Amino acid sequence: MKQPLSAMKPNFYTRTHKILRYLAIAVALWYGGWIVMFLLFGFPIPRGTKIDPAYNSYYKNIRGVYYISVDHPLTLITHGHFGYLHDVDLNTFTVLSHSWAKDASHIWHGDEVLEGADVATFHVDPSGLPKDKRHIYVYDGYSNAMRPSSADIDPESAEYFVKGFFNHNYIRDKDYVYLDERRLDVDRNSFEQIGRSDWYVDKDFLYTSVYDHPQQRWTLTTTDSLRSPLDTINSGCRYLRNGCNIIYNDSVILQGIDVVRFEEVGLDKCIINDMLIHNGKQMLKDSLDVSMAKFYFHGHIATDNRNVYYGSKRLHDIDAPTFRPIDDKTFEDKNYIYTLKDRAWTQDDPFERKKKHP
Repeated sequence: MKQPLSAMKPNFYTRTHKILRYLAIAVALWYGGWIVMFLLFGFPIPRGTKIDPAYNSYYKNIRGVYYISVDHPLTLITHGHFGYLHDVDLNTFTVLSHSWAKDASHIWHGDEVLEGADVATFHVDPSGLPKDKRHIYVYDGYSNAMRPSSADIDPESAEYFVKGFFNHNYIRDKDYVYLDERRLDVDRNSFEQIGRSDWYVDKDFLYTSVYDHPQQRWTLTTTDSLRSPLDTINSGCRYLRNGCNIIYNDSVILQGIDVVRFEEVGLDKCIINDMLIHNGKQMLKDSLDVSMAKFYFHGHIATDNRNVYYGSKRLHDIDAPTFRPIDDKTFEDKNYIYTLKDRAWTQDDPFERKKKHP
């Protein structure tokens, strides 16, 4: 038996009011959350005025001087740092760089006081190296703080030669080159980096900067004697031509060859003459006709006039002579349309196939 309409109305309105109330609460919480986020992080952290217009790191406000490592609220939350400096003499306070400042009595790295340094002579040189008349100062990964170098480095002539992440730093003074405070057996005057790579040369040798995992530090290894010509495919490539030798990272993988073709075709994949090299090793030897080969999908797909390969696997059901790209993710041969799967690089077979209509 049906309920009369008048009996249904109160129940209907009750449900509607509940839904509207929940929606109102949800909207209020959403807006409230944004207001709280803005109040906590949007300023960010009581916004003051820059002490030096050239740097976005040291500010002053009614509470004093503070250091902020990044000027973006979300980045500050995830891996930034913020803190007030203590006992600051504003009349003599000077910002030296993004992360260094001093007054007449103190030196700060960020918001931490550097103890024991000579305040009068402390400065940051044009290469970014902090120093005073007695020492240079380096980052200590164990204490997570700056300290005077334990190496016998001449502070007056010292400079960053290559400045990398954490302790992967090369320093040069008037006599020597140092890697993380360790003196290197290289020719100081001719030692230089090849582009922005991990390779270095002096007048005699080719070197590679390699991370020593057991020692947890970077080392410089002698890879080969220096030859000519010396070139790499691009700044991010891990293959280097050194005369008639080919280097992959810190290893000589080919020696004494007449290099006619040296071309990158994919990630860690290149062609050297008639050889396809991947991760420093020849692949598809006696299978792929390298002289006729074409490469797609960042080098994962290779085809000649006989076969199509995905990595080192031959895809048997594709007609190689008619295989061609339609766009970056779609290919065809005389029989099928091939579309790359999502996360195709994790699959044994990268394609979804759709048969063409007759």
